[in-house]
Amino acid sequence: MNKEEILEKSRHENKNRDISEISQTKDASRFAIIFSLAFYIIYSTLTMIAHKPLNKGIAAMETCIMFAVYLHKSIKTRKSEHILYAVLMGAAFLMFSFVAITELFKK
Repeated sequence: MNKEEILEKSRHENKNRDISEISQTKDASRFAIIFSLAFYIIYSTLTMIAHKPLNKGIAAMETCIMFAVYLHKSIKTRKSEHILYAVLMGAAFLMFSFVAITELFKK
């Protein structure tokens, strides 16, 4: 395989996007997940200090993000640990969503 064939194959696989652009997008996604998790931990801690009930909607949103990450990883890699994490985060997401929705419509 010559240089041109390799470049053509790379362009096709990356859909004409630059490798650095792909890397920046991955880094930004990783940063966003870590930042949102940190916010959730700080907010939950402050809620407990203030002796207020935890906002289950925020918990559902954060677990939804983590569920989506591990679901994508499990589909792409088919690794057993990613599948396990996806199942656990999916269960947590369903639990927090159910509680948040029932609290939303509770009188």
